[in-house]
Amino acid sequence: MTRVAITGVGLVNAAVVGRTDTLARWLDAPAPGGAIALGALIDETESRRLSRVCQLTVAAARLALADAGLAAGAPLGLVVGTEWGDLRSTIEFVDGYLARGPAGLSALLFPHTVMNTMAAATAIAVTARELSLTLNAPTVAGELAIARAAAAVRAGRVEAALAGGVDQLDPLLLETLGALGAGADVRGEGAGFVVLESLPAARRRGARVLGELAGAAWRALPARPDGVGRRAASRAIAGALEEAGVPAGAVGAVYPSASGDGPRDRWERDVIAAALAPHRPPLVSFHPPIGRHSGLGALAVAAAARRAAASGAPGLVHALARGGTHVALVVR
Repeated sequence: MTRVAITGVGLVNAAVVGRTDTLARWLDAPAPGGAIALGALIDETESRRLSRVCQLTVAAARLALADAGLAAGAPLGLVVGTEWGDLRSTIEFVDGYLARGPAGLSALLFPHTVMNTMAAATAIAVTARELSLTLNAPTVAGELAIARAAAAVRAGRVEAALAGGVDQLDPLLLETLGALGAGADVRGEGAGFVVLESLPAARRRGARVLGELAGAAWRALPARPDGVGRRAASRAIAGALEEAGVPAGAVGAVYPSASGDGPRDRWERDVIAAALAPHRPPLVSFHPPIGRHSGLGALAVAAAARRAAASGAPGLVHALARGGTHVALVVR
């Protein structure tokens, strides 16, 4: 099977806005961020036409392609993961109808009410003409998008793919999550993408290879739809390690999907511990300074690649949702 190279990174979140070099500086000296300024990344025409979540997606995708040295129009697939989609535009569209009836419906807002609007806007902006896929899932969407894109590259369906995730915070969303008992779950917003290419293609064009996505798997653990399960045996981690040819004891660090949701976070730690036992590599989490959103999957993959390049030990990126969907990625 084709080996999958990581050749570009693009991040737009409260702490990191930029490419591989920006991320490297932040990883060396992590600091909390502030408001995300999109003015320098999105032109005036796009800022009028695109919703905020689409702007986040387009900006991060362009940064990743520039980091990879891929020009617009290159054969490219696109896989976008999101938990909430363009919820803000959907709320505004419905509010218009509730306030004024049919006359209040906005033709400009309507395209943003569908879940794949971010992928559509980004495909146009970066001229991505190959496969386009949007994945809607709690907690694991960004990691799952990268796993699915890696599988497409590995199988030869595409030569290169942009993969990652995006979410936008909305006051109503936070209020609703709080009412449902989300509690200490720390949410953020932003977008993150990596460029995945077949390793032979990346070498042919002389691309800088940041790392290799050596194994990817997604499975399900038994649990109620929004609940935490008891089983800790992970076929996803085992599958990703087997595909990569990496023994559990060789993993140098694990990047979990911790979010401050205590029961879910404990379940994920148990799953990781059971899969790697008796090995106990360090757990590296980015949710405290940034807040959990679907763009963190790309950030974790990029951070794992950087650490693996420095240490020689592969990293494991893992995400687990309430309900049992979980994803494992081995990066070396």
